[in-house]
Amino acid sequence: MPNRINILVDKIVEQQLDAFIVSRSPNIRYFTNSIGGSYLVVVPGENPLLLVSALDENVARDQARFCIVENFTPSGLLNRLAEILRGGHCRNIGFDDLSLQFLERLGKRIPEAVFTQNQEIIWGQRKVKDVAEIRIMTEAGRLTDLALEALREELSVGVTEHQIAAKASFAMMRGGAEAHAFEFTVGSGPRSAYPHASVSDRKIARGDFVVVDIGALYKGYCSDITRTFVAGKPDATKTRIYETVHRSHDAAYDEMKIGASCKEVDTVSRRIIEEAGYGAQYIHSLGHGVGLEIHEPPSVSQRSTEMLEAGNVVSDEPGIYIHGDGGVRIEDTVLITVRGPRRLTDFPRGLMDSVF
Repeated sequence: MPNRINILVDKIVEQQLDAFIVSRSPNIRYFTNSIGGSYLVVVPGENPLLLVSALDENVARDQARFCIVENFTPSGLLNRLAEILRGGHCRNIGFDDLSLQFLERLGKRIPEAVFTQNQEIIWGQRKVKDVAEIRIMTEAGRLTDLALEALREELSVGVTEHQIAAKASFAMMRGGAEAHAFEFTVGSGPRSAYPHASVSDRKIARGDFVVVDIGALYKGYCSDITRTFVAGKPDATKTRIYETVHRSHDAAYDEMKIGASCKEVDTVSRRIIEEAGYGAQYIHSLGHGVGLEIHEPPSVSQRSTEMLEAGNVVSDEPGIYIHGDGGVRIEDTVLITVRGPRRLTDFPRGLMDSVF
């Protein structure tokens, strides 16, 4: 694991900050490798300090790197933070996510300090994955492919969504996943038109679309994949909907190159679905960043002003959702490289591969 705190220190200096307080758990894990810890205090020129409660002290001392681990008591936390910041002569202090009440109480102890929330200073690092992160995310993608292979064997008319999800979960965890990256979706029949359908006791019926959205958590990192299966030979309408989403997915993937506008990649995907007459049924953006969290920057959407760069990992997930009838979504986790896009999830996407 590289010392990412050094890069953060450079950014703190560039932003003319005297210190930075990291409090979000994924950010603490990113910088220290520890799953335990409440506040990482970074003051340029000083040793980074990870403040931990008694509950997290042992795991932090075993796992944390590039910082000093120090236990705090709830009653002494604010005074200790104030002592650290005063000792470093810190006036301009950045933070990722602290409550207003916490800031007010800390500010009373160091009234000369100015606190500024700055999420981008961290996202600027986190959204560009390094070699170690890519290696881990490649394995997370493999685990989701493995889960879909197991799930595919379970698909049949009369099987419940719960049974299908359980098959995927078992295969993923047995293969080495720490946990699910998010709540699974198995939506069949009319429920496949719900983008976030969760899982129910509904039994699959002939003619159903079955949308499966799953992800593995491996060494803290997420993968994200969606496939739509079809119970029996699809009719002309279902074939048209599926093939439209498939073309939209592939066209967007081809545009996912260094320097590409995230908004334009979304537009390429959206145009294909609109031209097929289903624009109103494409009700979300094309994609989002993936990493230590399942939703991260950059956003691949009409609202985005970002450009793709090497090391970004984003989802490619167009969909068509027809309320009361059904829906189709096809999604992969995609790494942006100097050689072009590379799928970290690669379960078959074709319609004939999806019929059972």
